[in-house]
Amino acid sequence: MKQILFYIFLIGLISCSTNSQDKKVVDKKPTEQSQIETKIIRQTKNYREIVISENWLDTFSIPFPEKNMLMLLRNYYEPYWVEANIGQQDGPDFTYIDILKDDDNPIAYLNFDPDNKFKLDEIRIVSSSAIDQYGVRVGDTYQEVKKKRNNDFKNSTNYHQHTYLYTDSSNIYYELTGDFTMTEEMLENLD
Repeated sequence: MKQILFYIFLIGLISCSTNSQDKKVVDKKPTEQSQIETKIIRQTKNYREIVISENWLDTFSIPFPEKNMLMLLRNYYEPYWVEANIGQQDGPDFTYIDILKDDDNPIAYLNFDPDNKFKLDEIRIVSSSAIDQYGVRVGDTYQEVKKKRNNDFKNSTNYHQHTYLYTDSSNIYYELTGDFTMTEEMLENLD
C-alpha cells in the first residue's frame, strides 16, 4: 500500500513539474510576439516629403530669420533627424544643419554664412526623397530638368569642377554630376 501511494505521489509530482515547464514556454511566446510587434511599429515612421520652392522650404520662408532655427526645424521635421554641425571648406568653418532620415540618410544640408551662424547661405538637397516646386528631384537627367522647367538654362563651373544649371529669374540651381569631362564646347551647348 505504501508503494502504491509513493508511486501516485511520484506521478503527481512529475505531472506538476511538466505543467510548470509547459507554462513557461507558453508565457515566452507572447513576449517574443510583443517584441516583434514593437519593432514593426518603430519601423513605420511617417516621413513627409520635403519640398523646396523659390522662396520657401516647406512652411519656412527663405531666407530664414537670423536666429537659431534648430529647434523649430527639429519639431517641424520630426521623425527626421535634424542636427547642427560645423563644416569645413577652403575658407573659414561654417555652421550647417543636417536633415537626415534614420540618422544616416542625408536629405538636405542647410549651410549658414561663416561670419554669421544664423544667416542662411545655401540649401542643398541631396536625396530624391525631396522635390522642388517644379517637380525636379535629385537624380533627374538634364533632359528631365529641362522638360519640367521649360527654361533656357545658363551654366557655370567653379574651380572644383562642379557644374551648375540656373536661370536668371530663379533661386534654384541644379548641379550636374556623373562621369564626364566637360569641354568648352559642351559648356556652351549642354543639349
